Amino acid sequence: MSTVSPPMICPTIFAVVPIDSGRFATLLHAYGRATDTPAHLAALAGADAAARTAALSHLWSAVIHQGTPWTVTPPAAEVIVALLPALDAADVRRSLLRFLAAVAEAGSAEVEPVETDLSGLDELDEDEIWGEPDLAEALYVQAVLGCRALVPAMRTAAASCLSDEHSTVRAAAAYAIGACGAGAEAAALGPRLHALAAEAGPDERATLVLAAGTLGLGARRYLGDPHPGVRACAALAPDLADDPAATAELLAALTDPAAIETWFAQQPPQFPMHIRFTLIDAALARVADPAALLPAALAVVPVAGKWTVNLDWGRFLVALAPTSALGAYLAALVERDDFWDPTNGNASLSFRQAGLPYDREACRALLGN
Repeated sequence: MSTVSPPMICPTIFAVVPIDSGRFATLLHAYGRATDTPAHLAALAGADAAARTAALSHLWSAVIHQGTPWTVTPPAAEVIVALLPALDAADVRRSLLRFLAAVAEAGSAEVEPVETDLSGLDELDEDEIWGEPDLAEALYVQAVLGCRALVPAMRTAAASCLSDEHSTVRAAAAYAIGACGAGAEAAALGPRLHALAAEAGPDERATLVLAAGTLGLGARRYLGDPHPGVRACAALAPDLADDPAATAELLAALTDPAAIETWFAQQPPQFPMHIRFTLIDAALARVADPAALLPAALAVVPVAGKWTVNLDWGRFLVALAPTSALGAYLAALVERDDFWDPTNGNASLSFRQAGLPYDREACRALLGN
């Protein structure tokens, strides 16, 4: 069960956004019945900073747990959409826009409607519900479809925040708009995104460019941006996957991965981890020539961590095998003491996929050292 106690409900919140506690009691989140969710939602507009922090933690840990939606997720998001205009705290607005982006992404999951009788759900305990695969699947599908149905409202709410006085809130709004997906409503926001980008600093501009690229709204113009991070964000646009200039920009960025870490004071929210991981994804998807990948692969080796094998250095190893570029890359890996840990199962798998022994001395022998 959730370890965070819900705050007392502030009655004034109902003057802003009605919250039906009885309805929420019939819904489920990651830790059981969502009886505590209404109080947390109410706390978002309250004056108690600790309660707001607890409420945000509840949203991320219980309402959309590790990206998984629950039956409480759409109703909670619906309340947040209505609540956004009444919130004074910029950090809360920013966090809630990111939450709405996660809800939109959850709604993009591919599911098929299922015909399962959900009557009598209130009479079952959580173990009985999740112990029945068909019922659990039906509830998941219901949650996904509920998130999907809210996309237009979430997009509208996010668009209203593009006028926020705080750049980080505007950036979060752009992220949420991108997460809501393409379409006529999104296309109508293109001129606004570009107008904001023209006036924004690099951090905000990169987020706006990523949103424009995700929605197919003309990111190519930013390949000439003076900021390398903005250029790389433009290059990630799906409709530039076959553009040689965009691919060249990604490869150029990866030849100095340490510099990537210094690009932004506030990393665009579209990047959940190190930016280089996303750039590597795109480069490996677009570039078939091992010789073209090798400079980036070699540059990544000094900054990679032993446990990031599935995200950077191990992926290059598999991509370069078996080619003439493999020798130079393997020689660089052999120089890293920490890459040769017999407990690192992911590294062992990468070497096996590359047709190589996961043994430092054996690899040295293959190199003739």
